Amino acid sequence: MEITIGCPIVTPFDGDGRLDTDALADLVDRLVSEGIDLLVPCGTTGEVTALTDSERRSVIETTVSAAADRATVMAGVGGTAVATVRERIRHAADAGADSALVVAPYFGGQPAPEGNERFFAAVADDIDLPLFLYNIPPATGQQIAPETVDSLARRGLYEGIKDSSGDLTYLDELIDRTPAAFDVFQGWDAQYVPALAMGTDGAINAVTHLAPERFAAAAAAVASGEMAAARGHQFDGIDPAAHACLDHGFAPAVKAVLAERGVLATDTVRPPLVGLDEKDRRQLIEALDG
Repeated sequence: MEITIGCPIVTPFDGDGRLDTDALADLVDRLVSEGIDLLVPCGTTGEVTALTDSERRSVIETTVSAAADRATVMAGVGGTAVATVRERIRHAADAGADSALVVAPYFGGQPAPEGNERFFAAVADDIDLPLFLYNIPPATGQQIAPETVDSLARRGLYEGIKDSSGDLTYLDELIDRTPAAFDVFQGWDAQYVPALAMGTDGAINAVTHLAPERFAAAAAAVASGEMAAARGHQFDGIDPAAHACLDHGFAPAVKAVLAERGVLATDTVRPPLVGLDEKDRRQLIEALDG
């Protein structure tokens, strides 16, 4: 069983809050060299809602160029207007991305499953780039219904989903209902090993920035049936970072650690996110090193 290890890559900014594409290229190179199979620019951890459209394009182009075919790139293209999402998909394809990640529409309330299916189908109409759904209820205020996911999968409009709900019962239903060729990626770091044991095709987790080797080792242990070892990697290697990141927010926490390690020059985040103060930074580093 081949397991995909994906990273929803942070977007580096300089000390003045400007996009730092050189730092992004260096980070991509480092992640690929550490075994990341799949890079996801312009996702939640990438502070996508704080980027201009021009910056979005630059982030995707830089990621594709720096990856240099050593890892696949799934570009975040989320938006609330079908035309906007389709335009972003076209740019991602032109930039050389391998696929695009489409989030459920947000802010406008919770549409019925039929409304969501119409939205996702309209986005996918006559699009050649492989598309993946993105289920993240904390950010969108809604969950993509399993029947909607199954219908879109069986219609051949989407090739997979990233589920960041943290709901294992929901994840179980996705795996059970969708066709075998439909990829289910787990997006809740603290449930990495349980999700693999349930049969997911891999994961897209922010903590891969900090401990990619733990994810690879856990995946190998699950594949070989060494569940005690897999649990050890989850509890000792992944969970401390995952819980610390949940406490502070994934982008601020990941950037703080990468800056502390000298991977990034700054840990700058854009409003409304807030960077860690010195006390929180020290506690975070101690939690990860402990």
